[in-house]
Order: sequence, then C-alpha cells, then structure tokens
Amino acid sequence: MNFRQVFSWGMYDLANTAFSALFVTFFFPFYIKEFLGGNEFHVGLAFGASMLLVGLLVPFIGAWSDAVGRRIPFIVVFTIICCISLAAVGYAPLGIALFAGAIANFFYHAALTTYNAILPELSTDKNMGWISGIGIGLGYLGTLLSIGMAAIILSIYGWETQFGVQAVFIGTAVFFLFVSCITFFVFREKKDFSARINPLSEGFLQIKKTLREVRKHTRLFWFMLTMLLYGDGMNAVIIFLFLYARSVIELPVKSFMIVYTIFSLAAMIGAFLAGKFCDRFGAKRALQLAGLLWMAVLVILLYTASLNTFIIAGSFGGIALGTVWTAMRPLTVHLSPKRNMGQFFGYMELTDKFSGIIGPIVFGYLAAHVSYSAALVSLFFFFAAGLLCLTKVVITHESCAKTETVS
Repeated sequence: MNFRQVFSWGMYDLANTAFSALFVTFFFPFYIKEFLGGNEFHVGLAFGASMLLVGLLVPFIGAWSDAVGRRIPFIVVFTIICCISLAAVGYAPLGIALFAGAIANFFYHAALTTYNAILPELSTDKNMGWISGIGIGLGYLGTLLSIGMAAIILSIYGWETQFGVQAVFIGTAVFFLFVSCITFFVFREKKDFSARINPLSEGFLQIKKTLREVRKHTRLFWFMLTMLLYGDGMNAVIIFLFLYARSVIELPVKSFMIVYTIFSLAAMIGAFLAGKFCDRFGAKRALQLAGLLWMAVLVILLYTASLNTFIIAGSFGGIALGTVWTAMRPLTVHLSPKRNMGQFFGYMELTDKFSGIIGPIVFGYLAAHVSYSAALVSLFFFFAAGLLCLTKVVITHESCAKTETVS
C-alpha cells in the first residue's frame, strides 16, 4: 500500500465532510427557514430534486470519466462549482438560494461518485476495505474539524445572526476547496486511455444493463430496495436534524453544535462496533439491528420531546447510521458473484443516489404542513418497509461468510 497515495486520496473524504455536516445537516435548512422565510418542504424539494438529477446522471458522469481516462479533473471542476454555489446561497433571495443549494448538492454528489471510482485502482481485493476505512475515518475527523471551524466563525460574527451563517457558508467553501487541494495536487492518478467509449451511449447502456441484471438477481433486488428505503429515512434525518431540534426542542445553534458532535462520535462508535458485529453475526443481522434501532429512535422522539431524550435518541441514531454504512459493503460483497463485483457495487451506488429523493420531500411536506410528529411517523414506515424487504434477502453459505445462515 502506497501511504502517500492513500492519504492524499482520503483527504478528499476529510474535505467534503464539511459540506455534508455544515451545509446539508445544519446551516442550509436553518438559513432557508430562519432568514429567507422558507419552510421544510422547500428544503426537501431542493435536496430531493438535486438527488433525482444525480441518480439520473450518475451513469453518464461515470462513463464520461471512463472515456477521458482520468477522474481528478472531474472532481476538481465539480468541487469548484459546488463551493461557489454553496457560498452564493448566503447572498440570494429564497428561490435562487434554493436553486443554488440544489446545484451545490448535485455537484457534491457528482464529485463524490467520481472520487469513489478511484478506490479500485488504489487498492486490491485484500486491502480495499482497509483503505476505504481510512477514508471514512478521515471523514469523521473532517466533521469534527469543520464543526470547530464553524464554532470559531460564529463566536466572532454571532451565533444566531444572518451574517454569522453567511460567514459559515464562506468558511465551508474555503475549507472544502483548500483541503481538497491536497488530493488535487498530491495524489498521482494513473492515466488510462484504453477506454475509448461514447459517454452518452455508455450511460444509457449502463442503466439498461442495471435494470436487466437486477431482474435476474432476486436477492440483489430486495437488498437494493431495502437500502433505498433505509436511505430515504436516513437522508431525511440528516437533512432535518437541526430544524427538528430547533422547532420541537427549541435548541439554539450553539447547543446543537455540542449535541451534533456527540452524534458524530456515536456514529464513529457505531461503525466500529458494526464491523465487529458483522464479522461475528453477519451483515444482514447488523442491518436488521440498525433498522430496529432507527424505529426505536423514532418512537422515543414521538412520545418524548426533551433535550435529554433527544441526545439519547440521537446517539442511538448515530450508532444505527454508522452500522448501516458499515454493513452495506460486506453484504453487497456476499450477494455479488466475484466476476460481477464491480458491476454490483455500481448498482448499489445508483441506489444510494436515488435514496435521497422521496424521504426528504415527504418529511419536509409533512413537517411544514401537518406536524413533525406526522413526519416522524413517515420515517417509521420507511424503516419498517426496509426491514420487511430485508427478510427477502436470503443469505446462503455459498455466497457469504460462514457466520451467515440461511434465513
């Protein structure tokens, strides 16, 4: 393993986590509702529409980078557009701010998709999980560092002020772009000009191939549906976490930063424990446990609304989040024939992109026009339906580790 290459690659995980932590979870929803007069439905629509575009265009973006034979130039361009758009949110009226936020989210995911495609050329079958884990670990470090940066900015410009949030948008863009430069300038990408394909036709071919192959693999279909439903619920939680805390528990910005740090640490612990759990009991059981944990979290929040219960429920939610992310990869491996491993991972990545559409829109509409309780109930059904679909994923001894049993 080339440490220089792995470290410089993984630093992009550290960089882009600032966007997901500060923009997606925290300040974009807060800014839209608090200072521009928008509501949860507007936020859900912005993120849902951008994820729909990501899901539709991911195959073409991947095929385009394959045709060029390089990935880093795409990541550079997508990252720059993302940073410009997120900075512009703080200086635009509601409609344009929502559009800029959607554009920022789209190019964030476009860059992330292209970035993930570098992993196979950086690793082997034996160390892919370890190298991927380094990126995840650096990502959690990026969350903590970006929260610290935001706390410093807000302590200077005001914790509850519009100017303070605008400064955080600028700070997030600078942090994201500056740290990404380590990847852009230190990582040495292998130029591959062997693939000479038409990105447009190849993109359509990949979508057609996905639909055809999924029909042949019943277990994969149910697993993809499980992750789609889980993802809808988790994406809604990630996007509306602060607005829920603000609206229901009346948590101020400064206090939420402390609470969010606790949740991030819980997700780290969850990822670590899930790895051990998967090795001993199997990835499917880990995903079942995560689904039950999410449902328990929602029940707690439905019947109690206090800071203490929010911290407890959120910590369990963080553990469940880390568990899902950790267990998804080995179960995909278990369900995939070795000759089609890369292809099956491509299907799961496509599923991941589409999973951010329905959940946030449904939650946002119910939170804005009915109540947060109704919105939480909708998430309960997402996770319950995901658990039900997971029962259809039959794990055989031939397709996975010996710790899994036929269900």
